[in-house]
Amino acid sequence: MKSKNFKSTPNETSRIFDKLSDEWWDENGSFKALHSFNLVRLEFLKKNNRNQSLNGLSILDVGCGGGILCEPLSRLGAKVTGIDTNEKAIKVAKEHARIKNLKINYINTDLSKVKKYSFDIITCMEVLEHVENINQIISISNDILKKNGIFFGSTINKTLTSYLLAILFAENVFQIVPRGTHEWKKFLKPNFVKKKFLKNGFSDFQIQGVNYNPFKNKWSFSASTFINYMFFAIKS
Repeated sequence: MKSKNFKSTPNETSRIFDKLSDEWWDENGSFKALHSFNLVRLEFLKKNNRNQSLNGLSILDVGCGGGILCEPLSRLGAKVTGIDTNEKAIKVAKEHARIKNLKINYINTDLSKVKKYSFDIITCMEVLEHVENINQIISISNDILKKNGIFFGSTINKTLTSYLLAILFAENVFQIVPRGTHEWKKFLKPNFVKKKFLKNGFSDFQIQGVNYNPFKNKWSFSASTFINYMFFAIKS
């Protein structure tokens, strides 16, 4: 649902987000579900961050798009870096941060280029279901996270329910996201993601289901992970 990081991103997805570059900060436009998702995402981060306060922490947002998550993180006092391979999205993010007088380090690049940095937290929201090889993201993240650093992510489960609701209904009926944004074959089962993180030096992997109500444009935590879920993993 956002502009995706990594060179493996399909060209069609990139073209979709190029066309929508003027809508990143329209809360009633194509990204309205992402804007409403921020409330739940921030609550999840604050709840599961060991230091509780995000003030002063260094945070990298992978696949930041137009900066929808970066800006509230910055307002909470975090030192935020946002990266995205979509040049138009980064331009929008920089301009909006300038208007709002926020100091956010936006870079038009992919994760493999930021190895010289180190972070307390990495966020990677609605990105993993768009890449060919999540091992690369997880491995590099482990390298650039500080000890006991936390990786926060959100993605879509690979189930029949997710196909019906996240693709058939979300893209074609409710038009919550542009048609062609998702490929069901790239959706990720929670246990698959958990194994990948544990094999790459992470521990204490926790999953939280989330649910979206398109009629109210509202997200909430859920006991079910059949469609969308969030997770965090701590670097050992």
